[in-house]
Amino acid sequence: MSDLMLYLPNYWHLWAVAAVIGLVAWNYGTQFIQPALRLKTDLSKVHDHLAQLSQQAPGTHIDLAQLKDDVMTSPALQHAWQQYACTLQVQWQAPDAGPLGAARQRVSHLSRSFFAHMDMAANGQRLDLSHLEQLTQNDPNLGKLWAEYNQALEALQQLETSAHNTSGQWQAQSHAENYFTEQALVDSPLQSNFYKHIPGILTGVGIIGTFSGLIAGLVNFDVSNPERVQAELSQLVQTVGHAFLVSALAITLAMVFTWIEKSLLTGRYRQVEQLQQGLDTLFNPQGGAQHMERLTLAAEMQAALSYKILSQLRLSPTPPPTRPAP
Repeated sequence: MSDLMLYLPNYWHLWAVAAVIGLVAWNYGTQFIQPALRLKTDLSKVHDHLAQLSQQAPGTHIDLAQLKDDVMTSPALQHAWQQYACTLQVQWQAPDAGPLGAARQRVSHLSRSFFAHMDMAANGQRLDLSHLEQLTQNDPNLGKLWAEYNQALEALQQLETSAHNTSGQWQAQSHAENYFTEQALVDSPLQSNFYKHIPGILTGVGIIGTFSGLIAGLVNFDVSNPERVQAELSQLVQTVGHAFLVSALAITLAMVFTWIEKSLLTGRYRQVEQLQQGLDTLFNPQGGAQHMERLTLAAEMQAALSYKILSQLRLSPTPPPTRPAP
């Protein structure tokens, strides 16, 4: 190295190659390694937060806006979360499931009992529902059923309102891997498609350093004076040796950078996979199965309601035809 400093003008090409290697290494450290370490911290924070939410009691309210503000800090995470959050809906339960389903069943049972009692009291005659209050006052059993029906209906309305306002069970309509992809979270922010070629660039720069040293040594090698041949040969060997030293440094850095790149990318891909699994565990995507179930149930309810309306229309007396005015 002292010879390099002493003969700096003669080794300017090697210093230029060394400067290029240093510039590449600095860019690799600041633009790839540091962002990869920051991404590691961000993904670890998201994973830990999702694990805490998964350990909470079922039905605990999950504030999606707070989740975004607390852990989705990087632009890539925020963009992916905005798209994924559009697929989240309040988890749907079948009409006969849970306390809400029991309340619905009770209202339906009381409704059938009330109207069946009214049909029995009418003895097949048409009922005038506008005098419902008077009918319940005249018949104690009918009044009792009407009071129970009103109470059950109020309780059902309260349960439906409470379930709509405080539900914490969110459900995704798609898997998280469709939004939190490795390309969006790792490859694009870290520009991995570019920095994976840095080892090859360093190897090429090292080869250029070797050839530049050989060319510079051979150009300056003078064999016209036999007395200076030994000194010229010694200078050539030193120049080539320094060139090989610069090339060895470049190749060593290329190997080290390759190991660093593969380690960092593999670790980030593993964290993205853990993030996807955490979101799927927390929000339990079901795809279109529940949509088909809800559509089938709605169709059945509509068919049953149409049948009841048609039956009532058939039982209703036909009004006499009106004569046209003279």
